[in-house]
Amino acid sequence: MAIREDTKTGYEFRTQDGTLDSEGEVPEKKTRKRPKFVEDSKALTQEIDPVLGSLVGGRYRIARLLGKGNMSRVYVAEQTSMERNVAVKLLQAELVVDETAEGRFRQEVDAVSRLHSPHTIRFYDAGRTPDGVPYIVMELLAGQTLRERLEDDIVLPPLEVVSIANQIACSLHEAHEAGVLHRDLKPENVHFCHVPTPLQPFLKLLDFGLAKLLDERGPNDPTLTGKRQTVGTPAYMAPEMIVEERPVDHRSDIYALGLMCFEMLTGSRPFLEDNSMKMALAHVRSAVPSARERNPNLPEGIDEFFAAVLAKNPDQRPQQVLDLARLLGECLGDKRHGRE
Repeated sequence: MAIREDTKTGYEFRTQDGTLDSEGEVPEKKTRKRPKFVEDSKALTQEIDPVLGSLVGGRYRIARLLGKGNMSRVYVAEQTSMERNVAVKLLQAELVVDETAEGRFRQEVDAVSRLHSPHTIRFYDAGRTPDGVPYIVMELLAGQTLRERLEDDIVLPPLEVVSIANQIACSLHEAHEAGVLHRDLKPENVHFCHVPTPLQPFLKLLDFGLAKLLDERGPNDPTLTGKRQTVGTPAYMAPEMIVEERPVDHRSDIYALGLMCFEMLTGSRPFLEDNSMKMALAHVRSAVPSARERNPNLPEGIDEFFAAVLAKNPDQRPQQVLDLARLLGECLGDKRHGRE
């Protein structure tokens, strides 16, 4: 989705289906129910995956499907040369001829290959299958996502939130220094790892599929993200990612991390809208709610912290992601910022 800012008429929502009103309401559409035989044939087709059992790149034996999205599928594979399991991400075969999709896939390869932080998923290899389908090989992680952790314990202890924010900030700091914006920071893309280390929990940042590279053009052209409405997850998008014509830089990731900190400390996102359009509008013009009203056990300074990191104007936010980690640690009584 995208919002066009109009000083005379206010905010106008635009989607692929047309223009919505200022409240972001979408007219209800009636759909015909598919015949049962169509659903049965669709389910049968989904069970047949020609990739399973194949050897990708001459050394990655595909074992099982791990997950899938609109553009790609991720498989567990055995790296036969080293007898270890890895994650192999393959572009959907039907998108190979889509220049935007393939360009974005190449951009993800370029992004993750630049990064070496222990808190960023490790990149191993990339290439193409004999059919011309591009793939990325990354480490296979055991554990759970931050989203799953939040479902187990709705509100996390403050010092654990500081540790989580520090580790995410370390990953993002290296990415920003390398000219990489993540642009899809959310609990689903943060993974708790089973790693033998005195640092508990140990986290890694995943999924640079919507990453933007700041220092090049060509495959990094903004057109690779398609229309603005396709970039990011509405619940975690900064205002400048929503309103057209506003520049987007590393401070959009800082805003998203601030949203995640709010959710970890209070058990809910700042804005509780029930559809994507209203959620987008809230990011653009609604005041940040009080975190202490949702969790009275938080210190007094926490609302001032969130007012800064979730400022509508990027110039009013902390200008570096490590600054966010430092300020959060100071507010919650832990000075170990940026040292994870």
